[in-house]
Amino acid sequence: MRHAWLIIAHNEFAVLQRLLAALDNARNDFYVHIDRKVSQLPELRVEEGRLYLLKDRMDVRWGSVSQIAVELFLLETALKNGPYAHYHIISGVHLPLKPVEELLAFYDAHPDETLARFWPQEAGEADFKMRRYHFPLRHYKCGSALQRRVCQLAWQWVIKVQKVFGIRHLRGEHFVKTDNWLSLTEAACRYLVEHKSGILKKYRWSFCGDEFFAVTELSKCPELRILDCPELLYLEFQGDTPRTFSMEALPALQETRFLFARKFKA
Repeated sequence: MRHAWLIIAHNEFAVLQRLLAALDNARNDFYVHIDRKVSQLPELRVEEGRLYLLKDRMDVRWGSVSQIAVELFLLETALKNGPYAHYHIISGVHLPLKPVEELLAFYDAHPDETLARFWPQEAGEADFKMRRYHFPLRHYKCGSALQRRVCQLAWQWVIKVQKVFGIRHLRGEHFVKTDNWLSLTEAACRYLVEHKSGILKKYRWSFCGDEFFAVTELSKCPELRILDCPELLYLEFQGDTPRTFSMEALPALQETRFLFARKFKA
C-alpha cells in the first residue's frame, strides 16, 4: 500500500530535494506545501514516486493556528487520492536516517497505529499555551524588527491582563503533547479532516497548538490506536530552539536508532 508524505517547507530547498530523493520510492506520494511568503518556488523532482506541489499556498506563522491549518489542508488534499497506509507529516528540513525500504518495513509493521512521539509537559504548560488567548501572533517571529517587537510586547500585555483577571477557556479539556511531526493512519486522517472546522475554531487562540491538537483530538475516539514512538524523530534543543544540523552530522546520526532527524541546513 502507498504512503503519503506531507511536507511543510519554507526554506532550505536543497535539503528538501535531498529529502525527496532519499524517500523516492514507487510506494510513496509526496505532497509539498511551500509557504506563501516564498516568492521563488524551487524546482523539485522525484523519479519513482508521485510529486504534488500544492498550488493553494498558505501564509504559515510560527506559534499560530495557521500551523494547524496547513497540516489539516495537507491531510485533506492527500485524502482525496487515498487510501494510504500512513499519512506522514514532516518538515522540509527533515532527513531520513534509514534507507527508504527499511522505513516502509517499519511502518508496515504498524498498519493500524498512528505513530507519534509523546512529550512530558512542564508544569502549567497546557494551561498557558492552550487555555489562554494568544494574540496577536502574526509578527511574533516574522516581519521587520519593529513589527516583531511591537507584536511581542502586545502579546505579553494581553497575557498579563488574562492572568490578572483569571481569564481562561477550555478549562475542562485534557491536552496531550506530542511532536507535530507524526504518522497517521487512514482512519485517523479521516477523523481529523471530518472535524476540521471544529478543530480550527477550538485552537484558534492557542500558542503552538500544533504540538497538542492531533493526539488530543484523536484520543477522543477509542477505536483509534496511537503508539508512543520515541524513535520516530531525533532532534536536539538549544534552549527553546531546535538545533540546526549540518550535513556533516548526518553519518553519525544514521548510526542511531532514530528514523528521522531535523532540522538540517545545506
